[in-house]
Amino acid sequence: MGKAALWMTNCPMNIPRKAQTATLLSNGKVLVAGGIIASNEVTSNAELFDPTLGIWTPTGPLNTARVEHTATLLPNGKVLVTGGFSSGLVNTASAELYDPTTGSWTTTDPLHTARINHTATLLPSGIVLIAAGYHDTVGVTNSAELYDPVNGKWTVTGSMVTKRNWHTATLLSNGKVLIAGGQGSSGSALTSVELYDPTDGTWTATGPLIGPRELHTATLLPNGKVLASAGADNTSGSLSSAELYDVNSGTWTTTVAMVNRHFWHTATTLPNGAVLVAGGYGAGGITNSTIDTELYDPVTGTWTAAGMMNTNRTFHTATMLASGKVLVAGGGSIGGILVSGSELYDSAKGKWMTTGAMNSPRTGATSTLLANGRLLVAGGDVGDGFSAEVYDLANGSWMRTGSLITARQRNHAATLLPTGKVLITGGFSDIVIHNAELYDMSSGTWSTTSGLNIAREAHTATLLPNGKVLVAGGLDTNGISLSKAELYDPLTGTWKNTGAMAISRDFHTATLLPNGKVLVAGGFDTNDNILASAEIYDTATGSWTTTDSLVTAHAYHTATLLPNGKLLVVGGSSNGGVTANEAELYDPIVGTWAVTGALKTRRYGHTATLLPNGEVLIAGGIDDSHLFLASTELYVPATGTWKTNIALTTPRYRHIAALLANGGVAVAGGNNNNGLVGSAEFYDVGLGFTSSWQPQISSLASPLSLGDSLAIVGSRLRGISEGSSGGNQNSSTDYPLVQLRNLEGGQTTFLMSTNWSRNVFTSLPVWNFPPGYALATVFVNGIQSTSSVLNISVPVARTPTLTRGEKLSNGSFHFAFTNSVGVLFCVLATASPFSETNWTALGGIVEASPGQFQFTDTEAMNNPQRFYRICSP
Repeated sequence: MGKAALWMTNCPMNIPRKAQTATLLSNGKVLVAGGIIASNEVTSNAELFDPTLGIWTPTGPLNTARVEHTATLLPNGKVLVTGGFSSGLVNTASAELYDPTTGSWTTTDPLHTARINHTATLLPSGIVLIAAGYHDTVGVTNSAELYDPVNGKWTVTGSMVTKRNWHTATLLSNGKVLIAGGQGSSGSALTSVELYDPTDGTWTATGPLIGPRELHTATLLPNGKVLASAGADNTSGSLSSAELYDVNSGTWTTTVAMVNRHFWHTATTLPNGAVLVAGGYGAGGITNSTIDTELYDPVTGTWTAAGMMNTNRTFHTATMLASGKVLVAGGGSIGGILVSGSELYDSAKGKWMTTGAMNSPRTGATSTLLANGRLLVAGGDVGDGFSAEVYDLANGSWMRTGSLITARQRNHAATLLPTGKVLITGGFSDIVIHNAELYDMSSGTWSTTSGLNIAREAHTATLLPNGKVLVAGGLDTNGISLSKAELYDPLTGTWKNTGAMAISRDFHTATLLPNGKVLVAGGFDTNDNILASAEIYDTATGSWTTTDSLVTAHAYHTATLLPNGKLLVVGGSSNGGVTANEAELYDPIVGTWAVTGALKTRRYGHTATLLPNGEVLIAGGIDDSHLFLASTELYVPATGTWKTNIALTTPRYRHIAALLANGGVAVAGGNNNNGLVGSAEFYDVGLGFTSSWQPQISSLASPLSLGDSLAIVGSRLRGISEGSSGGNQNSSTDYPLVQLRNLEGGQTTFLMSTNWSRNVFTSLPVWNFPPGYALATVFVNGIQSTSSVLNISVPVARTPTLTRGEKLSNGSFHFAFTNSVGVLFCVLATASPFSETNWTALGGIVEASPGQFQFTDTEAMNNPQRFYRICSP
């Protein structure tokens, strides 16, 4: 079995608060806005939680301070905030919109009726329904109104049957909205329930609750029923009762009582269909906020304790993240103390499952996820080193494919090209190899291409943003480390030398960074010393510069690009023959390395795989006692710590591991005490959802040019609606978040939306992302679709159009120009334009916005006359 669910403390918010709203944005971040802060002050403060970093950062403040308001993510990616108490606890009718692309708020048309304690529900049409609530002068209201994001206007819709506030609103699968309970105009908890029909704007009564309740939650279950849990009634205070609404019969039935009493709690649908209830006021009423949490199982109809939060909370928020984890933030604790802390609930229970064995046991092979979603494994220490095979996820089996033209038993490299072909370079098989060849997935055959300029093994091969492949370092035919590097151009099938590294190295790593440069780290030098040095290749200039050295020397290590843009280096060998357990992070923004949590087990010859939830799975290898390992562990970037994970079924060393389109990891081959391994196994993160709840991608635009919007057509792109829609007790996440993951470099990004519905998603223009093949994945309610492979085309440079050129006050020269989105450029400078040899390459051109490029020459102040050329590598 996998690891148990648990609560983990997280970085605190910048300001302690309660009764705020929390909204999951299209970019995967969470926006917290407003609420009550110290001295019962209503705040306009807003901040963002980044799950990839695990930190909170300030964002633009609301135009109006507010509490007990609602917040709703619109299909255009903006957040609509409505009503609530403003400063002085006065009702407000104001509404405003948050734009995640700018981090700012703008006012929009105000509500017809100022209100607090209302609900907001995003209808399938993209229109927002605001229902009931409380008004300072008229008291509890039954009015309702609709917001149209297209024209930014409110219109009044039919009045509700019953006046109410502190009720719940749940979007049903048939598109109607179920309003249940709440407090009526007399101040008593209600049993009445009604339905809103968006087709005609009318309300009709439906079966009443079995018992009155307010400040409860109401959650749509995967089976279509609605679970109303806990809350408060008119006599006994907090409740432990729960009941179910049957949409077909329009009636409620009791279900098993909860483990604890709760009101002003949260209820969140987990990916496995269970409902997590957390915190609120417990048995002691408003003097006793609780840390208790529990789970409702819709299959058995029972409640079980789900562990305790680290902090007592009420008036908090709970948000289902794309990763399937639940973020709980803020609230009030015992004695009315405000909480700044946040914590995460992780219900995943990872597991390994055996899958079909390879046709040939092998170790030291390469693995490449192809454009058709299959996994190609090539060469390795298997027989004569010629064989290759393909894993088909659909049936869990391996099929032989065409044999390599040149045997490669170890230390070769494989690169998926933008053409869809796989380039295999170098390696060793009796001799060090200079040959290169291409695999064509459509025919399953290999063909020769131009050979490397230098025979090499233990080198790196990195796909660059311009579609070329950088091969760097390695060992030559004499077993001597190389500093030389060369470039392969898939358009011509030829190799060209490029700048040499500052240090010769082999068994190093090379990673394409989000800024388009390549970071090379560690490895062995010509004297077999293990290196701590690192250097960066600039694609635009073809040159290398040294950067901050690793804290610890590493060779045979792994390097994984994290979603936050940092690079994680793990394990391997260190000087003195020690197997390393050190792990460290490179930050490309500041150019430095920093120590992060150490592995629980020292290892090298392991694999590292970035999972869809942002964690890194480390599997197998050899420990410092030279024992083959079956153990695995997980790195959590948000906390910088490692978790022990379920072990492989078979110990493995120098095996392959690859993320597949379904979000699982295939591990195969390697060797151990029994020799070569032919078995394979599959890792499931263990969120427990079923295929009937999964979003599905039917089609998407491919190839996609940088600067164009990604359009996805599918089904279930809007998932299971969570309860208490839009209020501060709940943060609905039943909408699509779309992630791109580059297959070669591993860079990931979530796309901002311009529109989405049950069947369609359209993004803002895609840019600042590496060309080549990528996985496109839809996440809804923390449930991921099976990914589709998308080809992002390599940009082609045009003749630049100069838009601005000026000398700055500090003596620097600045100019700007337009060109195709995503093209890399360098600048050549000279004092004499008539010389063809006296040009100096300058880096520093940046793409400030899609297709808009800028360059500042800080050396111009020392050069009274200078001429420039713009070039594309």
